[in-house]
Amino acid sequence: MRKMKAFYLRVTDSIRSSIIKKYVIVFAVTFILPSLLIYQLIVSHTEQMVENDIIETNISNTDSIVKRVNKEISDIVLQLQLITGNLIDEELKIDLMFQRSKLAISQSPMIHSIYLLDHSKKIVFRAPFERELGEEIFYDYQKFDEVQISRNYAVSDSIQNIYGDQVVSVAIPVLTRQQEFKGVLVAELSKDYLSSVLNSFIVTNDYFSFIVDTRGQVISSTKANETNEDYSAEYIFNRIFKDSYGVIRDTYLGEDSVIAFQTMRDGWGLAYGVPEKVAFEPVRELSHLITISFIGIFVLSLLFIWLGLKSIVYPILRLTNYAKQYRKRIFYTSEEEFAGSERDEIGELKKTIISVGNSNYEKQKMLEEKEKYLNDLIEGIPYGIITVNKDAIITHVNQQFEKMIGFSRQHLINTPLLNTGIKNDKKDFMLVQSLFSEHASSESESYIIDANGQKHIVKIATAKLYNEDKETIGSIAVLQDISKLKLLESRLKQNDKLAIIGQITTGIAHEIKNPLAVLSGCSELLVEEVKEANGSKEMMELSKDIYQVVRRMNGIVSNFLNFAKMNKDEAKPVRVEKVMEEVLHLVRLKINEANIEVDRSYEDTPDVVGIHDHLLQAFLNLVLNAVEAMPTGGKLFISIYEEITNQKKRYVVAQIDDTGSGIPEKNMKWLFDPFFSTKDTGNGLGLTIARDIVKEHNGELKIESSNEGTSIQCCFFVSTGEVSVE
Repeated sequence: MRKMKAFYLRVTDSIRSSIIKKYVIVFAVTFILPSLLIYQLIVSHTEQMVENDIIETNISNTDSIVKRVNKEISDIVLQLQLITGNLIDEELKIDLMFQRSKLAISQSPMIHSIYLLDHSKKIVFRAPFERELGEEIFYDYQKFDEVQISRNYAVSDSIQNIYGDQVVSVAIPVLTRQQEFKGVLVAELSKDYLSSVLNSFIVTNDYFSFIVDTRGQVISSTKANETNEDYSAEYIFNRIFKDSYGVIRDTYLGEDSVIAFQTMRDGWGLAYGVPEKVAFEPVRELSHLITISFIGIFVLSLLFIWLGLKSIVYPILRLTNYAKQYRKRIFYTSEEEFAGSERDEIGELKKTIISVGNSNYEKQKMLEEKEKYLNDLIEGIPYGIITVNKDAIITHVNQQFEKMIGFSRQHLINTPLLNTGIKNDKKDFMLVQSLFSEHASSESESYIIDANGQKHIVKIATAKLYNEDKETIGSIAVLQDISKLKLLESRLKQNDKLAIIGQITTGIAHEIKNPLAVLSGCSELLVEEVKEANGSKEMMELSKDIYQVVRRMNGIVSNFLNFAKMNKDEAKPVRVEKVMEEVLHLVRLKINEANIEVDRSYEDTPDVVGIHDHLLQAFLNLVLNAVEAMPTGGKLFISIYEEITNQKKRYVVAQIDDTGSGIPEKNMKWLFDPFFSTKDTGNGLGLTIARDIVKEHNGELKIESSNEGTSIQCCFFVSTGEVSVE
């Protein structure tokens, strides 16, 4: 009720504020609405009268046709009974019945032919032409059993006779005086005659009528090509045998029509109708004449009203349009343009308004320039700026904030800030909900998550916005993305940590070198002792493994003393597949324990100029990482092949693939950072050392990973010179 009252008030205020609306409403109430009402009443009443007349005519003609057809069928039944005689002897008088049948056919235009079927459905004769058939012909007549059981006549649907023609028929039983069944006398009816009966009741050629049997097949029609059509799926067929009689509006041959229908006594159905465009043609002509008359009256009325109000309404309209444009502040009008305007009160009012508008034009222009300057200033600031109203609805953002968050301002403005409802197809956008609370500090650190799900650490400075009455109307925040600064601080702290670790490592390395020297000498002596003692092959291999591992550990300790710098050993050609086989030999026990299957694929590749032990260390770190990525078993694929790029550069590629769980995407960018490890016992130096060794050998280390495993490629540029090793 309150909404209806508010709507009524808006409408009445709109009418009061416009003189044009007032005159239009008066004109509509006094002339247009009554004229339209009278026009509608005349047309509706005429249509109703014509429709009632059509319905009465259709019903009357339908009833007459039904009575006529029912009488014709009754006459045919009577004629068939006269052919058989009221009572007959035991023996049928075939010749007499044949002659009577010929006479009945000649006297009745509705009978086409007559059959006599004996009790075995054999045709005895077919009048008027065949008294005796040359051979025994049996006719499985549709109504034979019904006539035999009921001992009464029956009317068939449209059926196919022995000659393949579609016919309708009337049949009666042939009985003796003792009511013994001897056969059936069948009379085929003329469909053309039935169509002529229908045509005799047609008012004009536009009317139509048809008879359908109980299966929906057209028996006869006023349309010659409609006979034998199937109407079982049509709406009119269902109404005929459902309601017995009535009048409907339905489509007939693609035209909307008024159709009367009725069920006949013997099961057939009749439809009689006329297309609506024919039936209501007089109404349309009358409506056309009335419409032309009303249009003429309406045009004359408009002419008189325009002539009567020209001197008042048009000046007011021009003045109103100027006032609207003035409110929009979009123009400047010279007063000389109105020097020849109306000299009455309206003209004076117009000149006054123009003078006031022009005097404020320069002030408005200055305000617009200041507004543009302020907007350019806000858009040019290299910090994100966002404003919200007191309901935490975003009212403005600058382009820097758009870049920072990854959403357009059209997506952000007029959206609640303090919820998680600002979404796109990827991630949620969210500012902390306490950002613009009453207790928020003027400067703080928080974070935002952009459209791609990336977290940005921001420094936020906030302030309240007030109106002229010192009331809070919202807040403004300036956001500085300090993610890179935070990352730089983290790197500085890490460098400090590395420096301290380097000092500690140097001391540890010095303490370890002496025991390693002892172990190296002992392991070398152990190899010689096993060799002299003719020890087993397995003992010989284990002793050599101990010696090589201790020797490599000594090299690792030396690397710790000067991180990322290799020994100044002389570089020489190295077979990559030979180094890889040594690595697989060293880790064979660990591979077997982890139930890992190794698949090798080695091509004939050129030598790589480098240091054997360093490459061994790099490959060992990479293979161990792959083995540890498959704790429950899997496959380890080792491939060594040559690759030639589009720039005709040759590379020897050592590729290590595993079937582990892969590396999470978020960890990919940290893989080569020292001391970054996802394993509880890892030191985070394996990949870093491997990358540096490959890079020192004029190579590049590439890593690709998915949830189906990790692939590592060590690409070594083939060179004829020496590798620069520091």
